[in-house]
Amino acid sequence: MKTSDMRFDMGIIRGWLGKVFVKYKCDAFDFTNSVTQIVGLYVGEEVFALTNKQELVDYFGTDEDIAISKLFKAEENQIKSAFKSVEMISTPIEEKITAIKIVNERQKLTKNGVVTHDVWLTRAVVIEAGGREISFEKDVVPFSEEITIRRGYDLVNKCADESEFLDGWDNNLVPECTREVIEITEK
Repeated sequence: MKTSDMRFDMGIIRGWLGKVFVKYKCDAFDFTNSVTQIVGLYVGEEVFALTNKQELVDYFGTDEDIAISKLFKAEENQIKSAFKSVEMISTPIEEKITAIKIVNERQKLTKNGVVTHDVWLTRAVVIEAGGREISFEKDVVPFSEEITIRRGYDLVNKCADESEFLDGWDNNLVPECTREVIEITEK
């Protein structure tokens, strides 16, 4: 069985609680509320990159270019558009982070009753600041490098449906997809 764990580091995310979500930085929204490859998250005095870039990986038994989402501490100069001559915009928040929800997804593939692949990934991060939520969600299309950004309320329930993973498999393969939501709040 092939096992992969691509969930975000909870230590990084827990460190945001109680700090000011200064702003996020990304390409301008032209036609949709999604951006390509990168969003900069400015929390307290630190900068983090939330990326969703294609890498050649074993995608359930086939080597393919699949978008892998990552979250890491970054330098300001690492937060730049994937496109040439595109100036990113900053959206100020300037509110204390009071809660964070992480949506993790487990994708399993079974063949002839035997689990062949067991994959964990982070689908979305939802940050509550100033009484509102902001979510950053990895697109469900495996090769898409898009990150959807939403603002509002109850954003975990606005994430794409996990049943998207269940479509398009050969008849002898049985896909399964489940989600967990981890909530981090002030005590």
